Amino acid sequence: MLRNSAKSVLVLAVLAAAGCASVPERDLVMEDARVSVNAARSNPQVASYAPAELDQAVATLRQADDLAARGGRLGDVHQLATLASQRAVFAQDAARTRSEQAALVVQRRANEAQSTANLTQRQAESAQIQANAAQRQADEAQRVASSMQPGAYAPSAYDYRKRQNEPLYEANVTYVRAVVGSPQQACWVDRERVGNRGSSGYNIPGAIIGGAIGGILGHQIGGGRGQDIATGIGIVGGAAVGANVGRGPGDLVYTQNVQRCEYASTAGVDYWDVTYNFRGSEHRTQMTTQPGNTIVVNAQGEPRV
Repeated sequence: MLRNSAKSVLVLAVLAAAGCASVPERDLVMEDARVSVNAARSNPQVASYAPAELDQAVATLRQADDLAARGGRLGDVHQLATLASQRAVFAQDAARTRSEQAALVVQRRANEAQSTANLTQRQAESAQIQANAAQRQADEAQRVASSMQPGAYAPSAYDYRKRQNEPLYEANVTYVRAVVGSPQQACWVDRERVGNRGSSGYNIPGAIIGGAIGGILGHQIGGGRGQDIATGIGIVGGAAVGANVGRGPGDLVYTQNVQRCEYASTAGVDYWDVTYNFRGSEHRTQMTTQPGNTIVVNAQGEPRV
């Protein structure tokens, strides 16, 4: 009996030793690793922003499972399971950080787009203001051009006198322009004295004629070399005599008609071109006197004086 009991104790001791060398059926470290990896797998941010880190955690957990299935040492299995849990947590942290950074980038781009839209809106508003100002200038230029058309300077012949028992009102004057007549050209004729002399005071035409006559007369004297000398003397002498003809108090002068013109502007204002507003409608008229801030009109907006 004692021998059988001793054998039984020995068998139990061997079985106990063998059981300590294997992995228990329920390992908390492995379960914790599986929970961490499965949590990372179920997080859509991890799949989008940290897929490489998630793959490392899953691969490490698979290595732990394989080592446990092959009957590996418990310490090595737990080391791989712990590493899998850490990698799963790191994957979730990395995914959260990267998603926040991506959200910041999207927000920054949205802010930049809004700023660009606001700038474009301000530029459009500024362009509209400039267009309105240009339109007002064009309207004013058209108004001035219309008033300067032929016949526009003539004031209206409308009868502005007040009718009997006619109700009168005041209309606000919005534009007044003084119209001045065109400059007038005045011309006249003057008699101008013209002298028959050059700048030296000599009678140039007389010198030419005298030289010609002297040359003819000298050519008739003598012959050969003497005739040439006489011709030269005649030319010089005739020119000298002709040049002095008309000098002194009895200089030859004559007069001629010279037309002279100048422009003279008309004095004063011909009339006043007036624009006024009555009951929301714009009216125009011409007045011989400068109006004030308002003018008197009837119920149809016609001026009355």
